[in-house]
Amino acid sequence: MLAAESRLYDLSIFDWSSVGPRRPITDQTEEMALVKVHEARRNEITYGFGFEVSHRGGNIPSGTVAVPGGPPVQLGGQKIAPSESTFASPRGSIEYNRRNVRGLGETASASLLVSRLDQRALTTYSQPHFFGSQWSSLTSFSVERTSENPLFAAGLGDASFQVERLISRRNNTRLQVRYDFNKTYLSHLLVPDLVLQRDPNIHLSTVSGTLINDTRDKPLDAHRGIFSTLTLGITPEPLGSSASFAKLTGQYAFYKPIHSIVFANSFRLGMVKAFSSSFVPTSQLYFSGGGNSLRGFPIDQAGPERLVPFCGVLSGQTSTQCTNVPVPFGGRELFILNSELRFPLGIMKNLGGVVFYDGGNVYSAISFRNFMDNYTNTFGLGLRYATPIGPVRFDIGHNINPVTGIKSTQYFITLGQAF
Repeated sequence: MLAAESRLYDLSIFDWSSVGPRRPITDQTEEMALVKVHEARRNEITYGFGFEVSHRGGNIPSGTVAVPGGPPVQLGGQKIAPSESTFASPRGSIEYNRRNVRGLGETASASLLVSRLDQRALTTYSQPHFFGSQWSSLTSFSVERTSENPLFAAGLGDASFQVERLISRRNNTRLQVRYDFNKTYLSHLLVPDLVLQRDPNIHLSTVSGTLINDTRDKPLDAHRGIFSTLTLGITPEPLGSSASFAKLTGQYAFYKPIHSIVFANSFRLGMVKAFSSSFVPTSQLYFSGGGNSLRGFPIDQAGPERLVPFCGVLSGQTSTQCTNVPVPFGGRELFILNSELRFPLGIMKNLGGVVFYDGGNVYSAISFRNFMDNYTNTFGLGLRYATPIGPVRFDIGHNINPVTGIKSTQYFITLGQAF
């Protein structure tokens, strides 16, 4: 009955739903079930207007810069000086939702955001039963133009269609099949070498399939169950792509309670390879490092790097001065092993501790020898404070295979478990 309530509510048609026995259960062996629902408003418009003052300094988040599809680049606290400016402009947004379209539980939505530095439009259409089948579907279109970062201006477009089916309700196993076409166009590059020559104008047409199995008791703080995914995607030039490549990514995580201790483990493996004498765009390579992967590295800083000259653009530089900044290059193979022991500390009711191990790396090529030579090991400790929306997490990780230019000890504060 509780599952039926959830399924009714998940249709996005009702404000609330209730499924229960007509009379209290005592000694009867049969009882009628009473279903109560309240239909939500079919039409909803949300809008907002304001005035914004933006300080465009190029550090998003603080001390880093990033381009679409690429990793954040650490600048060591320096800023992008020449384009650091203040922009003042009106800002407005509007969103329209239409529920229960055609009386079939389908939902249509459209949203628009307009400001001086960022313009974005998005439309979606979802169907719980695609053409009366057991498959649900989601269709979406989006376009965006942004110049919020002084390093570049970007035009982004995406169109996708996805169908999904529940294969096993008992094991919560789902199959997704997806087609996605996206286009990225970068212009006004302040540091031309930050983006490879093949990457400023990329369009990708991808067909993929994903199998998901999730039996966790609580997704944000699992104590038992498993979570596994396997995704295979093919992006061929004959379908309109700039490159031809195939990508396989998988994860398997399991959680085992042992008295008051939770033994949690996660394995992640990814491989991407070009075919037909093509290449793999930077946005489709693997990046790793940070609080949810390898905690001995800053965010996305694991794996191979290349030096990029920042000439006359950083604060304190003259027009002829250059500073070589290490930039993550991305890899064609990914392997991450995370293992944690989570236990209560007994000091406070909601406070717990963690000891963890993170192993693996991002690799420039798919090779067993490369895998062994560049494998890294991180050991660490952490604290968890339970809240209604998930644990607040503090982790300190020490990489015993330090990389030149990167501190071997890193710390992270975030919400939710690492995996």
